[in-house]
Amino acid sequence: MATKLKEITVYYPNGNTETRQIEKPDLKELQKLVEGYIEFVRLPRGNGHKVMVVNEEGLLKRLQFNAKASMIARRTIVGVAVIY
Repeated sequence: MATKLKEITVYYPNGNTETRQIEKPDLKELQKLVEGYIEFVRLPRGNGHKVMVVNEEGLLKRLQFNAKASMIARRTIVGVAVIY
């Protein structure tokens, strides 16, 4: 049976974006991508019911502002953001 891949998009604070195909985003992989504990961010309507995951302690750790992710979420996002 063929494994169905899920597309995730990773938004980096430096403006770079990366798209990956993975089987299923799991907790450890998401934590590795955002470099810490994860927090789910509710996205505004019109984003295809996708989910954004960010570093839960990003503001406390003073991570770098992420302009692209902030524009999508319509709120301040710092550090790496993952949408799936």
